[in-house]
Amino acid sequence: MVLRKFPIRFLLLTVSAILTGLCFAWYKAGFIVLFSLIPMFLVLLAEADGQSRNPLRFYGYGYYWGAVMFATVFQWFRYQYPLEYLGFNRLEAVGYVALSWFGSGLILSVLLALFHFFTGLFLCTSLCRVRRYLLIPFSAACYVLIEFLFTLGSLATPWARLAVTMQSNIFFIQTASVFGSYFISSLIVAVNASLALAVYSLITRKDRRLRIACFSVAVGIFLTNTACGALLYAADKKAESGEQVAVAALQGNIISGRTRIGVQETIDLFLERSADEVRENGASLIVMPEGCFNIDLKNSPLTEERLRDFSRENDVVIIIGAYEYGDDELYNVTWCISPDGTVSGPYRKQHPVPFGEFTPARKMILTLFPFLEDVTSLGDDLSAGGESVVFDSTLGRLGAFICFDSAFENIGFEETAKGAVLLTESTNDSWWMDSAQLYEHNGHAILRAIEARRYYVRSSAAGYSTVIDARGVILDDVPALTAGFASANAVLRDDVSFYHKTPYLFPAVCALTVVSLFAAALIYKKRVKKAQF
Repeated sequence: MVLRKFPIRFLLLTVSAILTGLCFAWYKAGFIVLFSLIPMFLVLLAEADGQSRNPLRFYGYGYYWGAVMFATVFQWFRYQYPLEYLGFNRLEAVGYVALSWFGSGLILSVLLALFHFFTGLFLCTSLCRVRRYLLIPFSAACYVLIEFLFTLGSLATPWARLAVTMQSNIFFIQTASVFGSYFISSLIVAVNASLALAVYSLITRKDRRLRIACFSVAVGIFLTNTACGALLYAADKKAESGEQVAVAALQGNIISGRTRIGVQETIDLFLERSADEVRENGASLIVMPEGCFNIDLKNSPLTEERLRDFSRENDVVIIIGAYEYGDDELYNVTWCISPDGTVSGPYRKQHPVPFGEFTPARKMILTLFPFLEDVTSLGDDLSAGGESVVFDSTLGRLGAFICFDSAFENIGFEETAKGAVLLTESTNDSWWMDSAQLYEHNGHAILRAIEARRYYVRSSAAGYSTVIDARGVILDDVPALTAGFASANAVLRDDVSFYHKTPYLFPAVCALTVVSLFAAALIYKKRVKKAQF
C-alpha cells in the first residue's frame, strides 16, 4: 500500500499541517479545517496497521506535524523585523524572529505530539483494530485534553485552538455557549477522524459499510451542530433586548516601537478623541488599549485626577491600560474610572506572554542569547496577576481581559460568576502590523463572547478593534493601522450560560471517555487471550 512508504507519509503530514495552519492564518478559509486533519489521520492508521507499530513513531509523526503546523500559524512573527527600536542589529533581529517563529512551534509540539502518541496507542489495541469507529470518540476526546493542558502553568500558550478557525461560521460555534470552545474543537477532530476512516476504507478496499457509516457520521456531526447552533442563535432573545448602553473601543493607531509619542501627548490625544466620540455617539463606556498610558496611575495623582474629571464631565466610564509597581513587581494592568469618581481595579494581566513580557529560565536563556535582554518594551519582566477581577462601575460590573488573557476561557467564567454584565479587553497587537495574528486573536474574543453570552468590547492599539455581540457577531470594527472607534449599543446581561455554570463538565467527560476506552481495550485484550486458551 502506498501509505507504507515514508516519503508519502511525510508528504501527507506536511500537507495536513500546512493546511491546518493556513486555517488560522486565513481565518475566512477556516472551513478547510474540517478536512485538513484527514491526511494526518491516514498516516496514523497506516502505521497502526503496519508491522512495527512503534509508539515512538506516532510521537515523532505528531512532533513533525505540530512543528510544521505552528510554523505556518506563527508566520506573523516576521512582522517584528527589523526590531531596531530594541537596538538589535540585523543578524540579531533575524535570529530573534527565527527563534520566535520556528522555536515556538518546536516547544509547543512537545505537548501537542502527545495527541498523536495516545491516539496511535489506541489504534494499535485489539479493540480498536476490530472496531475502528472507536477512533472517532477517542481522538475527539483526547484532543480536548491536550488543548486543556495547553492552558496550564506559567508557560501556557493555548494559541492555535481549533475552534478559532471556525469563527466565521457563526452558527457552528454557537454550541460553545453550552459546552465551551473545547466542544467545537472536538467536533472538528471527530469530523476529520470519520472522513479519514472512510477514505482509509476506500484505499484499503475494506468494509464498505464502515465507509458509508463514517461518511454519514461526519456529515451528521456537521449538520446537527450547525442546526443546533442556529436554534441557539435564534432562541437567544436577550442578545438584542434589555438595557442597552452605547459602548466604544478606542484605536489610536500608535504602533509600539515605531510611533514616537510621549505619555502626556497620548493622554491628550486619547481624551480629545474620546470627547468627540461622546459628543457624536453618546458613548457611556470607552475602552482604551493595553498599556496606552505607560505610567503607574497610583503614582501619578495629577493624571488620575485628570481622568476622573474627564469621566465626570463627559458622563462616561473609561477603562485604561497602564502599569503598576508593587512589592518589587511590575504588572500590566487596566483600571476603570466612573463618572461618580470611583476608580476600580486594578485588573492585573494573568498571562504575560512568554519571551515577550517575561523570559522563562532567564539566566540560562540570556547566557545563550544575550541580545534578548531588552526584548520586552519595558526592559523588565512582567509579573502575572493572581485572580480575575470585575470593575465596579456606574454601568454595573464589567469583566476585564488584557491581550493574551483572551485565549484563556477560565477568566470569562470567573468574571461572570462575580457578576460581570459585559466583557472588555485592552490589547496591543500593534507589533504584528496588519497580519493574521490580529484576526486570530479577535477570534478568541468571539469565542469568549459566545461562551459567556456577553457583549465584548475590544480595544487594540493599532488594530483590530471590535465590538462583538453576545452571539459572536462583530457589530463594528476599526481596520488595522487606522485610528478610530468601534461603536455599538450593547446589552447588559446578568444571565449565566450553561457553559459558565458547568465550565469543566465537557473536559471531564472527555477525560472519562479516554480512560474508559483504554480500560475497555485492556478488558477486551484479556478476554481474547482467555478465549484462546
